[in-house]
Amino acid sequence: MDITKHQPIKSSNKLRLLLWFILAIFAREGFGLSEEKEIERGAKEHQKIVSQFGVYRDDRLTTYIDRVGQRLAKQSTRPELKYTFTVLNDDMINAFALPGGFIYITRGMLMHLNSESELAAVLGHEIAHVTEKHALKRETRSKLQNIASIGAAFLTGQPGVAELGQVLGGVLITGYSREFELEADEVGAEVMAKAGYAPDAMLKTIEILKNKDRVEIQHAKLEKREPRVYHGFLSTHPDNDTRYKEAIKASDALLAEFNEFIQVDEFLEQLNGMAYGPSRQTGVLRGQTFMHPRLGLKLALPEGWRQVYQQRGVQFVSLDGSAAFNLSTLKLKRGLNLEQAANEHMGFQIREGRELTIGGMPAYLAIADRVDSPYGTRPARLLLLADQKKGILYVGIGAGQFDLKRIAADGDFIKIIFSMARMDRGDFPEAKPLQVQVVRAEEGTTFESLAESSDLPNYALDELRVINGLYPSGQPAPGQLIKIID
Repeated sequence: MDITKHQPIKSSNKLRLLLWFILAIFAREGFGLSEEKEIERGAKEHQKIVSQFGVYRDDRLTTYIDRVGQRLAKQSTRPELKYTFTVLNDDMINAFALPGGFIYITRGMLMHLNSESELAAVLGHEIAHVTEKHALKRETRSKLQNIASIGAAFLTGQPGVAELGQVLGGVLITGYSREFELEADEVGAEVMAKAGYAPDAMLKTIEILKNKDRVEIQHAKLEKREPRVYHGFLSTHPDNDTRYKEAIKASDALLAEFNEFIQVDEFLEQLNGMAYGPSRQTGVLRGQTFMHPRLGLKLALPEGWRQVYQQRGVQFVSLDGSAAFNLSTLKLKRGLNLEQAANEHMGFQIREGRELTIGGMPAYLAIADRVDSPYGTRPARLLLLADQKKGILYVGIGAGQFDLKRIAADGDFIKIIFSMARMDRGDFPEAKPLQVQVVRAEEGTTFESLAESSDLPNYALDELRVINGLYPSGQPAPGQLIKIID
C-alpha cells in the first residue's frame, strides 16, 4: 500500500475523533470551572482592565459604590463570593462584570444616574451576570460553535475555523445576548428587591440611557459620523418591552423593608466634584476658545466649531461635520528648517508655502496635495508652528469633505491658525478641567438658563437634561438637587 496517498477515514472513526477532540478541548479549557479557577481567571482579566482604563481615584466615591454593591451581593445566590467593585476612569457609558465577582462601572455611567436605586439597578444587573456565570457560558457556547466548525471539517474534508478564547474581552465590545441580558435583568431585580431597592428603578435607568442614545444618534447625524451608543443591557430591550416590564414588576413582591434607605440627595452628593470628560488631558474649550494648559497653547474656533476627542492629538470639526482641523505635536529638533521639514522629512507635496510668524513663533504655512484626512486623500491646509521655548513642533492639517482641487473651508482654517498663541498667566485659571457640580435649583431655574452659562462645549441643553434624567423637556423643581458641569 502506498501510504503517501490520502486514505479516507471511516465515518465511525471520524465521530470518535470528533468526540475525542471535544473532550480534549474541555479538559484543557476548564469545562465545569471550579470557583477557585473562575476567580483566578477573573483576577487575571482584572489586571488588564485596570491597566487599560485606569481606576478613578476618589476614596469617598469608591467606598460608597462598594457599600451599595456589597449590600446587593449579600442578597445574591452567591453571597460567599468576594466581590470587587471598581470605578473606571473613563467617560464612556458602561458597566460590566468578569467571572469571580469583578464588577466595573465607569464615570460616564455614574454621570447619568440620579439615585442610589438607579445605581443598584446597574450593579444588581452586573452581579447577576456573575452569579449566572454568563461570561463563562458565552465562552463555552463560542467554543462549541468553533468545535462544530472543526467537526464539520473532519466529516466533509473542508477546513474549519477555530477561534477559542477572546470571549471575556468580547463582552466589553458587543455585550451579551438578549437571553443573558434578560436573565440578568430578572435576577438583578430580585437582588435589588431583597436589598430594599424598588426594582422599577431599573426601568428608569434604561429610560435615561436610551435617551442618551437617542441624543447621541441625533448629534451623530448632524455631524455626519457613526454614533457612539451603549452596547449593554438597554440595547436588548425594545422601547415597550411588555415581557421585561412584567418580570421587573414581579420582583416587587420580594421588596424588603430597608429603614436606612439612602435618599436621592446623598447619592448625588457623592458625585459632586467628579471629573467630566476624557481621562486623558486634551485641553478644555471655554466658549469658542480652546486652551491646553500642559502645552501652554490657546486658539480660537470659528462659530459652531467643536472639539472632537480622539486617541492622538486634538481634532476640531465644523458644525455640519464637513471640515476638520487636526492638531498634533512632535519634538522640535534644534535648528530645524520648517520648509525643509515639510518637503523632505514629512514627505508633503507642497503646492504653495511661505514662512511667517504666528503668536510670536516661527511658522510655515502651505497647501499640501494628497494628504490623508478624515475624508480620504485630498488637498489640505498645512501648518508647522515651532515653539522653541518648549521644544515643541505643532503640526496642523485642515481638510474638508468636499475638497478636490481647492480647500472649501480654508477661511476657517486660516482663522484658527492665526489665532494660535501661548497662554498667558490669566488663562490658566480658566483652563481647569470640567467637573460635576451638584447644586440646588432655585425658583425660576431652567435648563435653558443653565445651558447658556454652562462651560459644556457641545449641546449643553441636551446634555444637562439627559444627565439629570429630565430629557427631552423636563425642568428642575425648586429645591431639587441637580448636576451641572463647570
